[in-house]
Amino acid sequence: MNKIDFLNELYYYLGPLPKKEKEEIIADFREHFREGALAGKTDEQICNELGTPFECAKQYVGDAIEQKTVTPDGKKKHSKTFWTVALVWNIVQAFISIPITFGLFLAGAIMIVVFCFTVPMVASTAFLVFAIASTTAVICLAVITLLWAIIEIKFCIERINK
Repeated sequence: MNKIDFLNELYYYLGPLPKKEKEEIIADFREHFREGALAGKTDEQICNELGTPFECAKQYVGDAIEQKTVTPDGKKKHSKTFWTVALVWNIVQAFISIPITFGLFLAGAIMIVVFCFTVPMVASTAFLVFAIASTTAVICLAVITLLWAIIEIKFCIERINK
């Protein structure tokens, strides 16, 4: 880990503190890095001596820090609760969107049957082509919606099980 990554992660973990206090703590750690560099140490050696940013921040923040986690690249890692809520939302979304999509498909199929086969004088070839094309598009939309829901649900389950 280099100096910038260390300080960024430390700043993230110091989140519960006021901005001015965080900046003072970061300034102290920058001084550690400056003194270490003057002593001929690398950023990695200095980081090893200081410990992890989480451990350093815990000295200032205490147990309030336990709720936050950061991935190695410094991005926020979502908790299992987040992914559980996302899973429930995706299931609800699937149960809402798929019937609506299939309802549109059924309406298109009825439109084809009623207008093209029971009222042939009104129906034209262009209308028949339009009705078939729109129904086909709705079928494709239904399949895509179903596949998307399955992929999202699978992704959430994988994240919960990590």
